[in-house]
Amino acid sequence: MRRLLVLPTSRAGWGLLMAFVALVGAGTWPVIALVNRATLVLGLPWVVVWSYLVIFACVVVMLIGNHIVERDDHE
Repeated sequence: MRRLLVLPTSRAGWGLLMAFVALVGAGTWPVIALVNRATLVLGLPWVVVWSYLVIFACVVVMLIGNHIVERDDHE
């Protein structure tokens, strides 16, 4: 029987899980409501800059996760 939920087994895996959960939390409405202001950063509204930061941080966390998975597969 296959498990529906697979938990990380390494410290790096738990760190990546916590980073991804924090990023998902950063993209939810209560946090977005805090950054939704009428200020401009580099000519863009602050909420747009915040969205770009969350998206790029998610990409970085996924790239790090892929690197860790590839490293574990070769061992």
